[in-house]
Amino acid sequence: MSKTSGRYDNVTVALHWIIGIGILSLAGLELFRQEFPKGHFIREGLKALHQPAGTALFVLIMFRLAWRMTMAKAPAMPSVNGLSAIAAKIIHLALYALMIGLPLLGLLYVFGSNKVVDFGLFSLAMPLKETLGGAAKSLRYWHETLGVAILVLGLVHAAAALMHHYVLKDGLLSRMRFGRSGGTNQRPPQEPIYAAE
Repeated sequence: MSKTSGRYDNVTVALHWIIGIGILSLAGLELFRQEFPKGHFIREGLKALHQPAGTALFVLIMFRLAWRMTMAKAPAMPSVNGLSAIAAKIIHLALYALMIGLPLLGLLYVFGSNKVVDFGLFSLAMPLKETLGGAAKSLRYWHETLGVAILVLGLVHAAAALMHHYVLKDGLLSRMRFGRSGGTNQRPPQEPIYAAE
């Protein structure tokens, strides 16, 4: 991964914010949807939105992983030890695992229930009912459970970033803002920095 000083590249920044806001929005809307009885037009409307939006977000997440492993430009980070650094790494790994596992379980539940992901102009379908039909309810349960987990971890991640930027004043949020590529006119982040994104 190539490095640049000051901030992440604009593609990484865009993917970070789009995916983060998308995850929090989908999780929040799903919790809101559960407040309405079955058959209610709001509940059913949000249900129709959830699957295609979640699938599109999953595509972005996979693109982000591919970009990060191949093309992403990240600022150099100081070597930091301690429990905070370990906790940050664990939370980031957990977030990536949830970003992959959550939509994957949702898709397996949909296809295992012999349903389709309807995008309006086209649909995605995969005949997995015979293979996964017996596990469909379990897949749905774990999808919903991981949905709560990623919402909680996402809020913890956001709170930690705000604390770094406004309390520790290490310029962490400045690394995730848009700017001219290769710009070096920013003050380099001060130690300690415990999170990459």
